[in-house]
Amino acid sequence: MPDNRKVPGADGPLAALIDAAVAVLAERLECSPVEARQRLRGLADRSGVSEPEAAAAILDRSPAPAAPFDEVRRMASAAAAEAARMAARAVAAPGREPLADLAGTLRDRLRHEVGADAVAVYAVEPDASLQLVGAAGVPPAVVDAWSRVPAHPPTEAGYVARTRDPLFLPDRTATPPHYLLVGGPGAEWPSRAVVPVGAEAGAVVVAFFAQRQPFPPEVRAAVSRTVDAVSDEVVERLRSHPHQAGWITDAQSMLDALPGAVGVSVPIRDAAGTIVDWVLVAASPEASDVTGLRGRELVGTSTATSYPSIVGGEVWHSLAQVLETGRPREIGPFTYTPQTPGVETAVFTVRISRFGGGVLLTWTRHDEERRLAARIAQTERLGRLGWGEWDLTTGGVYWSEGLYAIFRRDPESGPPTLDEAVAQLHPEDAPRIAPRLARVFEDGQSADLNYRILAEGQERHLRARFETVRDRTGRVLKVYGIVQDVTAREAAARDRARLVDIEAELAERLRSQQTEHRLVTALQQIILPIPTGVLRLPGLDVAVRYLPAEVVSRVGGDWYDIVELPDGRSLLAVGDVAGHGITAAATMARLRHSVAALAVTSTEPGELLAYLNRIVHDDASEPTATVVVAHFDPETRELTWAQAGHPPPILVSGGTAAALTRPPGMIVGARPDSTYDTVTTTLAEGDTVLLYTDGLIERRGGYDSDWLGPLLRTVASTGQLPVDALIERLQPANPGDDTCVLALRPRPS
Repeated sequence: MPDNRKVPGADGPLAALIDAAVAVLAERLECSPVEARQRLRGLADRSGVSEPEAAAAILDRSPAPAAPFDEVRRMASAAAAEAARMAARAVAAPGREPLADLAGTLRDRLRHEVGADAVAVYAVEPDASLQLVGAAGVPPAVVDAWSRVPAHPPTEAGYVARTRDPLFLPDRTATPPHYLLVGGPGAEWPSRAVVPVGAEAGAVVVAFFAQRQPFPPEVRAAVSRTVDAVSDEVVERLRSHPHQAGWITDAQSMLDALPGAVGVSVPIRDAAGTIVDWVLVAASPEASDVTGLRGRELVGTSTATSYPSIVGGEVWHSLAQVLETGRPREIGPFTYTPQTPGVETAVFTVRISRFGGGVLLTWTRHDEERRLAARIAQTERLGRLGWGEWDLTTGGVYWSEGLYAIFRRDPESGPPTLDEAVAQLHPEDAPRIAPRLARVFEDGQSADLNYRILAEGQERHLRARFETVRDRTGRVLKVYGIVQDVTAREAAARDRARLVDIEAELAERLRSQQTEHRLVTALQQIILPIPTGVLRLPGLDVAVRYLPAEVVSRVGGDWYDIVELPDGRSLLAVGDVAGHGITAAATMARLRHSVAALAVTSTEPGELLAYLNRIVHDDASEPTATVVVAHFDPETRELTWAQAGHPPPILVSGGTAAALTRPPGMIVGARPDSTYDTVTTTLAEGDTVLLYTDGLIERRGGYDSDWLGPLLRTVASTGQLPVDALIERLQPANPGDDTCVLALRPRPS
């Protein structure tokens, strides 16, 4: 509704003065006149002046009863830029947050109720960081240093914002060791209470106590009751007023429309104000790093943790210099050497400019084209794929390396002519396929073909798909084709749906790294089928569950294998390849198939792991992996197993759950001469054993000393459930990582 309240004495020229200031604020802040009037009133209240005085300050003149309305309008136009700056400072400057007055009211109530000395109100940003929107009784130096609390490293206030559970800390040392305290250690505040505001993750209130407060039940109830009394107003005020870190949301909106690799990073400071890390808070869709993260997957990335080679170098020092001086810098080309196994070195040029409360980064990877070509070639080898492009206007033909390999043709000879390709068709298929190929190249018809060729005297089964490009008259300009060697697959038709994405992406020449993620997803589904229900092995029931990561593009290398041995025993394996993407998927496929192949020569778990270790180590391009291998004897109910840096199996027995003691064993691929000890566990009737990857237990937010506790408590009372129902109850501890679980239980005699 319009605000029709009159300002005392604000008639005639004074009213015109106020109207002019409202018009300036509405135009420059892009808000309604009602909102602009509220902003003007709030500015006057915070400044301790009347509304005409505030309006005059915006228009850069003193109230003048005789000032004509047209003259005020002229001055309003001349002072528009300054008005916008003043309004922004009034809303966002430290100490003048939109909830500054409400924080003072809250501090007064909490002081009366429970003796609190200071209050800070934080709004939860979209990137999970916290932004100070109101403070009372907090020293200015602390306000400046803690006006923004990033999501990493974790704090007690961030914990409350995430879990919505209040924290009452009688002693500042009572906080978990991996959480920082808002405001620093702060000897002046030995106790604090942190309470969520509202039903949603919108805001958090931190109440500080100068005297130690033991927080008995009545004090806790009083703090929660006082905060609840203002929760509706806090939520409403935050909804209608932008707060200081809104620039991060604006930055992400801007970056969403930008091409290339662009990001915004903000500094992380210690209690002394020294920059100890940088965290990326916004990223463009085409931004990517050396580990394969892309776009908004990069948000929250810590420089010190994810790219330790940067720390202390020229880029690291340049970040602080640009933030301090505002002078942009360009560094490079320089070579980045990663410290993570399986990640290649890369050559970058980085440009840095000051932006908002941090820096704007633009980076170019100079070896990207070579890397993309290598990944395409690797994808072709893994999927036995090849693709070609025929330009019917120029006569130019291009074949990929994979296509030459499929047809067993020397690349030095170049692509064959259409007649040469037809001559290579199997005699039984030539009458059916040759006319179809002719229609593709002459009439521009799309085609999806299954046929055979003779390559070096051997019969090969192929599946090929051709698409054409025409001009506006219908003349065929180009033909794109993708071919897959399906000789080893009798069930090629069942894979057709899974290969659609691969075909489409390769037909577009795999122009971006996003292609890799979709390829890996499809290939993983083909390589790692997940059975439903319970698998019945000799004397053993087994259930399998695969839980993919929330971010589908971050496909990992989690895998399993189950082999029924000729002597009645069963071989079981679960593994996790380091990293994500095509490299992890390729190594996963190689390890899974190696287990099945090696089972023919040896079933001793320690020997199998030694073989797998040599396979991975001898190929320097493959990342390391953790694996657990076991075989089960139904006659003795003995589970003999070995592990390579893998989480311990869980034994569920008689209403309890415990981790089995791991024998020594280093991750595979780390050393060529690693050896692996074997242990035997005899299972009783009704016992259940879980083999799993670390996504089931590894939590976000840092190390947790009770890393197995939640899993053990979840499964302790599930021993009577069928194994498939048991694993359905399991949820990953880290939704950002894949998880694979095997549950096995001896069948009653």
